[in-house]
Amino acid sequence: MNGAAPLLAIDDLVVEIQSMPALRGFTMTVAKGAMVSLVGRNGAGKTTLMRSIMGHLAPARGTVRFEGRDLASRPRHERASLGIGYMPEDRCLVPQLTVEENIMLPLWVAKHLDRKARLDFVYEVIGELTEMRHRKALLLSGGQQKLVALGRALAIGTKCLLLDERSKASRRRCRSGCRRSWHPSRARI
Repeated sequence: MNGAAPLLAIDDLVVEIQSMPALRGFTMTVAKGAMVSLVGRNGAGKTTLMRSIMGHLAPARGTVRFEGRDLASRPRHERASLGIGYMPEDRCLVPQLTVEENIMLPLWVAKHLDRKARLDFVYEVIGELTEMRHRKALLLSGGQQKLVALGRALAIGTKCLLLDERSKASRRRCRSGCRRSWHPSRARI
């Protein structure tokens, strides 16, 4: 590395779920601009790691730093406002909200972002969402819900995207759209 602080630094992370070890001393550093894929069997800890980064699980030991900031004391919503977008495996959409409202949820905590510009960016990358913007999430198929979850992650993820169990459709979008998401000209949209 070139001396600059890494985007994400995880050191000796230990996470237990109901007294069972899920992560045992996990360490990883991710440079700014890097694309990293975690590959492993079911139960290896991939989802646990992402949930720990986002603050859904508290580590028993270790640190998670984002741009040099220790995330341990930061509430979940503040992590999104740092520019971390998260697409959980189970989508976590609010069924009574529309597609657009679900995409906007994390943007409501990021007052420094231009919400309309971020929403326009999501619709540019995932055009199908434009047609569904007024539909309630509960009326969507599973694949459509995955696209909404990806759109929500793209909307807030100006610096980092955590994609848990991407679908084939989201892989196609990420090839073109995700790289543009971090282009310097869009960094503060």
